[in-house]
Amino acid sequence: MIATLVLSLGSFQLAGVIGIVAVASFGLGLFSIWLFGYPFGFNPIIGSVGLIGVAVNDSIVVLSAISNHPIAKTGNPKAIQKVVLHSTRHVLTTTLTPAIGFVPLLLSGGEFWPPLAVAIAGGVVGATLLALYFVPAAYYLIKSRFGRKRFTTSKMVINSQS
Repeated sequence: MIATLVLSLGSFQLAGVIGIVAVASFGLGLFSIWLFGYPFGFNPIIGSVGLIGVAVNDSIVVLSAISNHPIAKTGNPKAIQKVVLHSTRHVLTTTLTPAIGFVPLLLSGGEFWPPLAVAIAGGVVGATLLALYFVPAAYYLIKSRFGRKRFTTSKMVINSQS
C-alpha cells in the first residue's frame, strides 16, 4: 500500500500525510465510541478499520485535485483553497453516504450494531475534516518548507559557480 501511494502521489511526504490520516481516522472512530458512551469491543474496532478506507479515499481525492492543478501544486495558498473548495462536493458525498447509511443501525438499538455504526459514522465525519483541513494544510507546509530549501540550495550552487 505504501509503495502504491508513493508511486501514485510521487512523494514520500504526501504518502506520509495519507498515513497520518489513516491513523487519525482510526482514532476518530474510537473517539466517537467514547463520545457516545458505547462499550469498546470487537465491532467498534472493525468499524474503525473499515472507515480508514473512506478517510484515505477522501484525502486522496483532495491531494489529487491539488496535485493536478498547475498553480496549486506549487504551494500557492489561494489556489489550494480554491481547489479544495471545488473538491468539497466529492468529499462530502463520500462522507454523507456512509454516515446516513448507518442511521438505521443506530436506531435499531441493541448491543451489536450501534457501536459499529457509531464508529464508522462518527469517524467518517471526523475524517472529512481531516481531508478538507489537515490535508491541504499539510500539503502547503510540505511544499512551502521543502520547496524553499530546494530553491535556496540550488540558488546558492548557481551563485557559487558564478
